[in-house]
Amino acid sequence: MDLKKETKSKLEKLIDFLKNKKVIVAFSGGVDSSLLAFLSKKYAKETLLLTVKSQLYSKEEIDEAKEFATKYDIPHMILENNPLIDENFIKNPINRCYLCKMNNFTLFNNIKEEKGYDIVIDGSNMNDLGDYRPGLDALKELNVLSPLIRFKIYKDEIREISNYFGLETSSKPSGACFASRIPYHQIINETKLEMIEKAERFLKQSFGLKQLRVRFHDEKIARIEIPKDQIPKIINEHSIKIIVEKFKEIGFLYITLDLEGFRSGSMNEVLMKK
Repeated sequence: MDLKKETKSKLEKLIDFLKNKKVIVAFSGGVDSSLLAFLSKKYAKETLLLTVKSQLYSKEEIDEAKEFATKYDIPHMILENNPLIDENFIKNPINRCYLCKMNNFTLFNNIKEEKGYDIVIDGSNMNDLGDYRPGLDALKELNVLSPLIRFKIYKDEIREISNYFGLETSSKPSGACFASRIPYHQIINETKLEMIEKAERFLKQSFGLKQLRVRFHDEKIARIEIPKDQIPKIINEHSIKIIVEKFKEIGFLYITLDLEGFRSGSMNEVLMKK
């Protein structure tokens, strides 16, 4: 398949940007950072992928990041970092993402200096500018570059380019850390994060769901978000029974389904209404 003319032009600019540079890629294993990792390996002078391992991400995500790096023979480091030692982060303020990015990317910048790399880049793209993203402020302050934004590349174009190069991540659902499942100003702790991870893994494995969120509200309320066209999969007597049983076994008291369906960043809706 051929790329659309505009998309091809953006890709060429991105490739030119990477050439002759020693690049560190903030690598989650998602569709955005995987494309950058692949292109950097192919066109940059040298590439190193850095992945943060913490309670905010599932074991499956870390494993998928490892597999991608191994498949394309890209140097890869996994850094363990515990965000729960930060008392401000635990309080879950509306700039939570800023605090987390400052922590992680400070580590990345230190490695950049130690190992003599030229730049650190991340996979933020044009779609991220349409939501509340305080983490972008942290990236600017730390001089981390977001080439997908620089060259005005949108999510659908990222998938198009990924498909063009035959990357298996081209159809991978968008991800987000587990802290994003907890409403602002409600405390983040390890128990909540573990419950969210277990609940989401159960829904994926039991019902073949790929895009979903289990939001954790106070009083141990689970709010399940899945795409509207997938709702019939779990709205039947048998499915409801096993979901309720499993979620209560995990520790939830109340189990609800959001009838608006899955939407990325739904926890930010309360901010938009203020």
